[in-house]
Amino acid sequence: MDGLVWREVSDIRQPTADPGTGPSFWQLEAPARRYGALAGPASADVCIVGAGVTAASCAWRLLEHGVSVAVVEGREVAAGASGRNGGFASTGTALTYTELVDRLGADQAAALQLATEAALDQMQDLAGELRVPQAIRRTGSLWLATEDEAGEIPAMVAAAARAGIRAQLAPERIPPPLRDTFVEAAYLPQDGELSPALWVRALVEAAAGRGARVFDCSPVASVTADGGGWRVATGGGGVTAQAVLIACDGLIPRLAPDLAGAIYPVRGQVAVTEVLPAQLRVLAVPTHSNGGFYYYRPTSDGRIAVGGGRMHDMEAEFTDVEATTATIQRAIDRFAARTLGLEGVRMEHRWAGIMGFSSDMLPLVGTVPGSDGLYISGGYSGVGNVQGFLGGRIAADLIATGSHPQAAAYDPARPLPAGRADERMAGRPDS
Repeated sequence: MDGLVWREVSDIRQPTADPGTGPSFWQLEAPARRYGALAGPASADVCIVGAGVTAASCAWRLLEHGVSVAVVEGREVAAGASGRNGGFASTGTALTYTELVDRLGADQAAALQLATEAALDQMQDLAGELRVPQAIRRTGSLWLATEDEAGEIPAMVAAAARAGIRAQLAPERIPPPLRDTFVEAAYLPQDGELSPALWVRALVEAAAGRGARVFDCSPVASVTADGGGWRVATGGGGVTAQAVLIACDGLIPRLAPDLAGAIYPVRGQVAVTEVLPAQLRVLAVPTHSNGGFYYYRPTSDGRIAVGGGRMHDMEAEFTDVEATTATIQRAIDRFAARTLGLEGVRMEHRWAGIMGFSSDMLPLVGTVPGSDGLYISGGYSGVGNVQGFLGGRIAADLIATGSHPQAAAYDPARPLPAGRADERMAGRPDS
């Protein structure tokens, strides 16, 4: 179990050591194909750094534009956040819809929300085309609120309704074990769940089958201007390209240090239970609560995956170290036992992943300011499975045609606030 040592305490099993993290449940569920490391020089119209959902989406879209693509990944496809998340297919952004309207105005907020819903439609259609329909399931999702938070949900539902976006008050959907904790709920029928590693690995393999060159086990050392284009250098070689997309979310500042602060890494931790008896399978759909600081969903084989808890050690979770910690794993176990009614249930697998947050909680997709031909897509702020797919398509269209309807909202050159978004959220009841 990832090397963790356990001791029995009360109703949970607590970790006493922190050795790091192994593959996620999803990565074990869908083992990665190996493509081979970059050896020597290579060239393409566009080079994409990273091989997660953004890279897969961008490569697929660029091929549709007739653009040649090379994908360079330091480990294996879906090795990072795209294979290590909670498996939510959430439309919208990390902001509540009310916040999004306040930020962008009603028309642009509605257009962006609908664009994410269309992106999930495209994902579902592609999964069927790639013969992995089980990778993406349109289940809907629940947002639960305590009494202190309950006023936020009617406001969000009302704002969504005014824009013609589906959302409904649904306190009757709160699972019985959770009704002592939560008093209000919103049901979002447009959302879903996914098997993230299966999905991303299938899409990358399909892109490779259509002509994309994919190199794994090739950590990128630098991205530098090279004549009228760019060069992506690894220990074994380099790719020259007219344009480069850096698509490694929270790790973007490693290769584009001027963006440190605009995008910053945040660690997310997840645990998944053993297969549960029928009476403990209380969740019907992916669910989140506590302002998104806890998220939990059923799996297809009768488990529950539980993620979050980082508000219990917030400063330590602003890191790019991919390792589970005793503090957060204890918090996840407490939540599972006391809130989800899973007292005594064994957590069978645990992992961590690194997300990218932006300082205003909206992604950054487009040209790096002052660097023509160098693009980024990241900062999805915890909701990257759909946003990453959309971001990849936006980046591809900007590279190939110079425009995309949602590009302005995600422009990296927009004014960004100083400081981490999480710090500005610290006064909220859920944090």
